[in-house]
Amino acid sequence: MAGTGSTGNFQQTRVQPGRSSMTEPTGEPTVAEMMNTVEPLPSGAEYDYIIVGAGSAGCVIASRLSEDPKVSVLLVESGGSERNWKFRIPGGQSFVKDWERYAWLYQAESDPSRFDRTEIWRRGRILGGSSSINGVIYAIGLPRDFDLWAEMGALGWSWRDVEPFFRRAERCPGLQGRGQSGPVHVEILRSPHRSTGDLIASASAVGIQSVRDINLAQGEAIGIAQTNQLRGLRQDSATAYLRPAWRRPNLRVLTHTQVEKVTFDQGHASGVQLSVHNKRFEVKARREIVLSAGAFGSPHLLMLSGIGPAQQLQTHGITVVADSPSVGGNLHDHPELYIEYEVRDRTYSSAMQWHQLVLSGLQFALARRGQATSCASHILAYARSSLQEPAPDLLLFSGPWGYLEDNFTFNSRVNTYSLSPSLCHPRSRGRIALRSPDSRVAPLIESNLLGDRDDVIRLMRGVRLVDRIARTKPFSDRVIKRVSPDFDLSDDAALEAYIRENAGICYHACGTCRMGDDPSAVVDSQLRVRGVDRLTVADASVIPLVTSGNLHAPTVMIGERAAELLRVPGRITPIR
Repeated sequence: MAGTGSTGNFQQTRVQPGRSSMTEPTGEPTVAEMMNTVEPLPSGAEYDYIIVGAGSAGCVIASRLSEDPKVSVLLVESGGSERNWKFRIPGGQSFVKDWERYAWLYQAESDPSRFDRTEIWRRGRILGGSSSINGVIYAIGLPRDFDLWAEMGALGWSWRDVEPFFRRAERCPGLQGRGQSGPVHVEILRSPHRSTGDLIASASAVGIQSVRDINLAQGEAIGIAQTNQLRGLRQDSATAYLRPAWRRPNLRVLTHTQVEKVTFDQGHASGVQLSVHNKRFEVKARREIVLSAGAFGSPHLLMLSGIGPAQQLQTHGITVVADSPSVGGNLHDHPELYIEYEVRDRTYSSAMQWHQLVLSGLQFALARRGQATSCASHILAYARSSLQEPAPDLLLFSGPWGYLEDNFTFNSRVNTYSLSPSLCHPRSRGRIALRSPDSRVAPLIESNLLGDRDDVIRLMRGVRLVDRIARTKPFSDRVIKRVSPDFDLSDDAALEAYIRENAGICYHACGTCRMGDDPSAVVDSQLRVRGVDRLTVADASVIPLVTSGNLHAPTVMIGERAAELLRVPGRITPIR
């Protein structure tokens, strides 16, 4: 992701998605072969397309546009290509301590809706963006999610419109009805915990249909999670899209480079101002500038560039290019809880003990299986919190561990299994605002995660639903006791307090550059920024309503769709 934060060493390469120290039998280049460092770009250098942010969408757009040898593409990333085994092996993230090297650590304001709790939103600052540090889950969501986008004014983004772009991206061997020739390798989790089958059976017993392919679900369903892995290794967007494109002479990638703002010439975006070691220079775009800096980075860059709420920009001394009050608004995420149970089977709670590490290492080395290949949830489920709900409003995760944000999660001697209810479409909204006109100063983030009490009520129903599943055979035979919460769930006041004290973000931030055809939308349905020309936003920030699942897959789809739109000759100038 590019946009805010400190800079590092400047490097220009053809492409440098990196590789782990592990040898992969692909016949592809090593890191050293891909580095080919050359002299920095001169100020005023020109490219047809400039893409800011090499994350889930940015890598897709850079790769797809550079398929045309007649155009030149510059991809700018604020992080580097420090890709090592901790990220290549899905379970390796447990060993990461120096997160500042790989991610922006955005400190949110205290949240009144959760007793003034604070938290850090971690976003990828590395080639591949958050797809390089996420939970490796591939979740499309439900078709209804995208139909709701269209109903909200994002014309051309219904399920019928977007499904071909999901299939274009996918390579799903053994899964019928899915894409088979795309760059994104998708597989069913190869080593689900031994309790997973019983958990699915118990969910089926309470009315949630069991399916083999959860990404073909139309409504209430439960199935084993799908993951972006190839031979047991993480496949992020840089691996899937940039590595195959590295030899193209018309693609350039700048790493450790901060984008300070977009520059304009008579109402159209003309270039970007870059900073390396506090030295500034400008690069020009002949056709289009694309912001793919994420739900925090893209609105922040718009505001730094003069596009946003006019009064806020003027307060910080920024010249208003376009008054766009909605920039930074509509921030939302899936609020999530961990309902924890002590179980009879060995779980990953003791994964950090030396004998467990040895066993996991051997399983991975010999068969590419075991807990080292685990993703952040072993199941994915869509359910209704009450019979009155017309469609699934609950999103369920689970795994053989406790609260994942706890440093002691994998050091406990108690075998813990967690069931996590979340909301498909929360109503609560937060916002992002400027703290300073200095691009090195992170934006102000107000989460307001549970600002709408309806979200709390539905989460209360979700807690009771997962507890009902846990108390239903055959999974109940594995349960010793519920560890947390440790009170009677019929106590409404206690349960609401528990939810406000414990609900947290799911790292699925979106919506801050909302897409739509109404005048208040930040971008139109072709992803063009309103009020200016030649400026596009394409990442999770344009999502008007979060999908019923993790956001990597929908963001890749947005990248595929954006590349298609950008290739249309003579794109129509947006209405100002």
